[in-house]
Amino acid sequence: MDGSAFSGVLRFAVYLYLVIKVLLLKFSSLDIELLQIQWQMLSNDPTSIVERLRYRGNLVPFHEIQNYVSQIRNGQSGHSFVNLVGNIVAFMPFGLMLPLLFAKKAGSVGKVAWLSFLFSLGLETTQLVLSCGTFDVDDLLLNTVGGILGYGVYLVLRFVFWRHSSGDRSASSLTYRKKAMEYRAD
Repeated sequence: MDGSAFSGVLRFAVYLYLVIKVLLLKFSSLDIELLQIQWQMLSNDPTSIVERLRYRGNLVPFHEIQNYVSQIRNGQSGHSFVNLVGNIVAFMPFGLMLPLLFAKKAGSVGKVAWLSFLFSLGLETTQLVLSCGTFDVDDLLLNTVGGILGYGVYLVLRFVFWRHSSGDRSASSLTYRKKAMEYRAD
């Protein structure tokens, strides 16, 4: 792995750390003692996960999104706007960086959408299991949309870069590929 590929992977790792820090830990530090207590409670009563999901989780698609939009329209909550937009924006870098760094494994919108969904599902499941948030299917939808929009930004940037790199399409494509390979790590 050359220096620019390492730099790209390092940036992606920092991004993942920040997403976990913000979405899972809510800007606080990891409390190992609390995690041990929660793990002990979970091992003593695994059904508590189902109870948390039943009484605090949201399994109805678009339920919370409708609530957010309604509250935003009525000017009732800035929190709703932050939640709605934040869940999308938080995953846009994911959709942008995946095809740059892992083109063979994440070079299509379908793969980016799937990986965005899986990463979001991992975060939501962790929130449920560790009781550090609520499982919300709408967060899965919004995060996945964010990943797809990030992939759209990637396509726009690729098109603009490709288009302006040379008048000859084949030469510009070659130039783009050379530049893109500097940022990829397979």
